[in-house]
Amino acid sequence: MTPPIEATLRILLNSVPYLIGAAVVRQPAVGDSVEAQVGRMPWLHDRRLLNLQLPDDTLPANRAILLDWPVPYQAEWVGIPPRLLISRLVARERTVGVLLGTLITREVVTAQAREALDLSCELIAAAVGSDSLATFAATAQPDQPRRLVIVPNEPEPEPEPQPMPVLAEAEPILDPKDEQEERDRQVVEEVARALDELTDARSIGRVLRDAVTAIAGVDGFSVSLFNSVRREVAYRYKVVGADPDSAEMGRQAVDDGPDCYAARHDRRWHSYVREIGVRGPEGVEARKISVLQYPLVAADEVFGVTTLQVFGESGFSDHAMESAAAVVLPPAAAAPSSTSAEPEAPTTDEILNDLLAKCAEIGLPTTFMVGVDPAAGVLRGELISTSAAAREFDYALGISVGRFTIELADRYNAIARACREGRIVTSPTLDELVHPLRDADGAATLERLVQGGRSTIIPVSVSGDVVGALVVGPMADEPGFSTIVKVRDMVNETASRLTEAWRTNR
Repeated sequence: MTPPIEATLRILLNSVPYLIGAAVVRQPAVGDSVEAQVGRMPWLHDRRLLNLQLPDDTLPANRAILLDWPVPYQAEWVGIPPRLLISRLVARERTVGVLLGTLITREVVTAQAREALDLSCELIAAAVGSDSLATFAATAQPDQPRRLVIVPNEPEPEPEPQPMPVLAEAEPILDPKDEQEERDRQVVEEVARALDELTDARSIGRVLRDAVTAIAGVDGFSVSLFNSVRREVAYRYKVVGADPDSAEMGRQAVDDGPDCYAARHDRRWHSYVREIGVRGPEGVEARKISVLQYPLVAADEVFGVTTLQVFGESGFSDHAMESAAAVVLPPAAAAPSSTSAEPEAPTTDEILNDLLAKCAEIGLPTTFMVGVDPAAGVLRGELISTSAAAREFDYALGISVGRFTIELADRYNAIARACREGRIVTSPTLDELVHPLRDADGAATLERLVQGGRSTIIPVSVSGDVVGALVVGPMADEPGFSTIVKVRDMVNETASRLTEAWRTNR
């Protein structure tokens, strides 16, 4: 059944000529603020409209107005710019949302269309308002039996007081989220009690496997423990599921050693998609596998990696990742730290942030870092500087949130070429930097937005392996030779700090 808000939006699109899209943004924004969307909505790329906080005197209540609002470049709109239709949705004397619409005409809205708009605003506001208000039923006392009372002419003795029935306290109504957290806590305590009684790695692996399989429904599970002296896997416990292709998953190894991406970076977990070949009736077929890895840390040292695998590229849900982390990580984190009295060594993110800050000090405000994920064969965005151009660049490509990924084997991407060849590469245009995430037109638009497209890529090598790269830019002018030499020296210093940090498994 279509939700009432979406149904009203569809009726609105059919009633108002030249209206090709509409959306409702909930206010205040909680989670995904877009309540419903129908048709083409370029305005949803504009953060100012999604985070709009409207005072009561800004717009009339439940009345639509038309604005010549700039179209966001991310929408890649072609043709005459549309007009923004906006309305403040009010229910029960409070603002509950904003209606946004896309109108592709410059003509005056007819009276009939205006009536349809106003009526739709009223209906949508009522629907959003009813969804926003949480109603709690109060416990009412039972009614007393009614009695007929006759008032005489002469006074009568007062009736004896009737004892009031004592109501049993109603059990508190638990929020579903609290119930889920309580169940998760019980699972973690149960696993912790089972682990306390075990001393060998195989038994510990079995307990973790059973718990994680019950939570996430994995097709493959493994725990690898490291030899801290020789920097290799000393022990590996591996189990595959009942899927006929799971045996092939177990035979084709996944990177879970001391130098894997999950063990080298300060993250609670690391997820990616890999591909294996499975022999079928028509020959070898490719199957996608979602991989989720948790680094095991004790006494500030990464001593192993837990790996979960499931067929398909949809990955794991957020709740499954959080629940699995609650099961896998506490047993490792419970070990006492041996370096509590000593100052903590800098983490990987702190070292890389220092590099970006030093670049800003020498006049290079726009820089960002990418890391090499050898298991997935991709480059991943890690960190980005804080300049205005960098913020717009990050918003467009998602560097800081992990959306910026490039195949390491890409022949046309300048960052991939610099990491493959281990040398400094210059890029005269932004197209070489963001290919294939943006086409030529999209790259040109982004280049105009950040006011420059020249970049210099300097790979970061640790122990002879390229683990990432520093991208200086994009900027309007290419930095001079002396500046590049300074940056190269800073990158080498950063590589030395990373070598020391990773040697101690930070």
